[in-house]
Amino acid sequence: MNVSYDFTGRVAVVTGAARGVGRELVAQLVAAGAQVVATDRDEAGLAETCRPHGNVVTAVAADIRSEEDTAMVVETARTSYGRLDFCINNAAVAPHASLLDERPDVWDTVFAVNCRGTFLMTRAAARLLIEQGEGGRIVNFSSGVSNRGSAGAAAYASSRAATESFSRVAAIELAPHDILVNCVSPGLIDTQPKPLPPSMASSLAARVPALPLARPGQPAEVGHLVLWLCSDGADYVTGSLCHVDGGAGVGSRWNGVVVDEDVRYDWVTGTSRP
Repeated sequence: MNVSYDFTGRVAVVTGAARGVGRELVAQLVAAGAQVVATDRDEAGLAETCRPHGNVVTAVAADIRSEEDTAMVVETARTSYGRLDFCINNAAVAPHASLLDERPDVWDTVFAVNCRGTFLMTRAAARLLIEQGEGGRIVNFSSGVSNRGSAGAAAYASSRAATESFSRVAAIELAPHDILVNCVSPGLIDTQPKPLPPSMASSLAARVPALPLARPGQPAEVGHLVLWLCSDGADYVTGSLCHVDGGAGVGSRWNGVVVDEDVRYDWVTGTSRP
């Protein structure tokens, strides 16, 4: 696959870096020449993410719900590498429960991580970027469930919709500083636990064949979009919601056959029927 960028001299913060898409983002940014501050609550997973990259990646164990921790993460970029260019707010939690069983404390935690955390990281990063006076990029994360019903996802879907709205406001307010803010909305990405729990395996077996591309996405494919948004190729892109979902948001997989049995419009098509 021929996808490459040159981020030599650039510095990025990646949240939710202990696994999955976050780990892949760290690897892709390093491969492109960037230095990275990787952060997560999971210290063991974070260490595993950072181990292959030596001193071009700095691990910071932090909780993005905390104003003090988010400030510390951004300050680490300054003290370790001298600047900040990209803030990628990948961290999120997605526990599922039926609406009638949803616990308010779980709801509050989902919003605290997914919304408050994104807000605090965006604000902290923006303050440093404005001080530097050279612009920058902020990439937030949403999900396809933000605009469609999905049983069990009341808290998660609502938090992702809120993140999209927040990102649009941030894009407007930060544009005068040449700070571009966009939101990435992944579909079904292959980050599930292995082996799959039985109920998840059953659900995915039914869901995957109906996807337009009939396969899950890979973390690397999310990374390619994020890196593009951070690149010079996206200089005129801000306030956008960018889907990387294999077409799931627009429909289901086509079987290759179109059948028109509606006789009302035969006069339009000139169709003659027996």
